[in-house]
Amino acid sequence: MRWLGALLILGAAGGGFILERERSMLPLRLAQALTVDLGILSAGICRSRRPLPELLERDLAQGPGNTALWGPLLVLLGEETESLPVCWGRVCRGLPAPLDAMLAPLGPLLPGGGRTLERAIEETREELTGFAGEERLRQTAAGRLTAAVCLSGACLGILVLM
Repeated sequence: MRWLGALLILGAAGGGFILERERSMLPLRLAQALTVDLGILSAGICRSRRPLPELLERDLAQGPGNTALWGPLLVLLGEETESLPVCWGRVCRGLPAPLDAMLAPLGPLLPGGGRTLERAIEETREELTGFAGEERLRQTAAGRLTAAVCLSGACLGILVLM
């Protein structure tokens, strides 16, 4: 019976580690997805001159970027109560902390398109790439610390209960 309890405690610690890891990896996964998505957006708007709703529905409708940014933006634009820059700002406020500040400046430039928007998108992609590299290093260190805390907590719980 003791061994079963010990296994259950270790399983709970492992589950807690996995949940925390998934939660903390969201900004990194989102930054990587948005880096790719912004390349598609730049090519679609600045080079092909395709309308934004068409890009949102067809080309950007997959992956984590759609769930966090493109899907909500398409919904807000469909309501047609506010302008594109206002909708963009509202959607960006829902993103994790560093990503919202990186993407928010693109909102006022979206209606104009052209070279200015293309340069701004490329700068934002570079910022996102830099953030992803730094975040990957931080996640490695934080993952080790989280694993140590979960394992030591589980061991302490097992010792106390035995």
